[in-house]
Amino acid sequence: MPPHTLVEDDLTEPPVLQNYVTVSGMTRTDLLPSLSPASRVLFIRLRSLGDTVLSTPLYAALKAWRPDLRVAVLVEPPNDEVLRHNPDVDQVLTIPGAPGSLNSIFSRATALREIRAARFDCCINLHGGSTSAWLTLLSGSLHRVGLKSFRNTFAYTKTLDTPIRKADGTKWHTVEYQVEWLRQLGLPEGEVPPLRVIPPPELEAPVLRHLEGLGVKPDSRYAVIQPTSKFFTKEWTPEGFAEIADYLARKHGLQVLLTGGPGEESRLRSVAQRCQENIVVCAGVSVGELLWVLRGAKLFVGNDSGPTHLAAALGIPTIVLFGSSDAEVWYPWKVPFQRVQNAFDCNPCPGYRCLVYEEPKCILSITPAQVKLSVDAALRAATPQRSAEIDKSAAPK
Repeated sequence: MPPHTLVEDDLTEPPVLQNYVTVSGMTRTDLLPSLSPASRVLFIRLRSLGDTVLSTPLYAALKAWRPDLRVAVLVEPPNDEVLRHNPDVDQVLTIPGAPGSLNSIFSRATALREIRAARFDCCINLHGGSTSAWLTLLSGSLHRVGLKSFRNTFAYTKTLDTPIRKADGTKWHTVEYQVEWLRQLGLPEGEVPPLRVIPPPELEAPVLRHLEGLGVKPDSRYAVIQPTSKFFTKEWTPEGFAEIADYLARKHGLQVLLTGGPGEESRLRSVAQRCQENIVVCAGVSVGELLWVLRGAKLFVGNDSGPTHLAAALGIPTIVLFGSSDAEVWYPWKVPFQRVQNAFDCNPCPGYRCLVYEEPKCILSITPAQVKLSVDAALRAATPQRSAEIDKSAAPK
């Protein structure tokens, strides 16, 4: 049976799918098993870099089970750099962020035309916002999937009612939670894959040349500190990061690189100016360039942010400083890590602003002494052979 195709104004209702209940009690469908060979599946994963990285196990799980499916992912730039060389993703589509100009509106319209021209058989919205709902609705897909808790549920032909906790009462990690969506659509049970990112091969030589120009030799032992975050409620102090940079250099003999993306140069300077040791500043690096910088690191230290999950995806021993976000849901997936966090009754929260204190005490209360203990523990545990397998003893309780 050939894959379903849609004409421009095809409003055909999807076929009724067989429901079944597993031993866990959750109702599931045979949507994914029913897709014809070589069917095209679109995932919509808008917004943050970290969310894009954390979606990669879904594509790996789906492809491992049904390698015939053509998997495409719609993201906002520059997050497409995470997926361009991923063997589990056949096509990467981009759409600009929130429209603020005629050019942006035109680009969004162009992206939508490209989506419709691809004639996707199934569209799965991983984001849940209004923009992604409309993109799902207008995708032209026969099967359009979202959660019952999403806005604009009229956009979907199938809504999933996935509980926010597992049967034993514990919270899902966000990776597990999204893989569970696929299981409710018919993906067989199995181990959840690790994160997967591939540094762009074309950037290896220029990045290594740039690092060597900064004094970082190919055989250098170095740590990476990314002191920035998109949310101020997740960003530790420049004084704290500077003290940790000096500690890594003095106590552990590591060269220290401060990294940040475009527009974050002043925050890197703020840390570097407080350092007493010689620190290398890698400012304005792209996502693809950052992957090559991270790949050679012996240790990564950062806030709960996209670069932290990139480091985890590359198997780098990671120290993550948690503020407003939920560490049980967002900890580095399947990599040895150390979590630094202080308990507050108001945690977790959305993090857009602090609703309880004049400043976000959750992240600002972390002390350099706490982070140093985690540095020592992470470097003691580090082995020459990196592994992407999780250190279960390090997972949050």
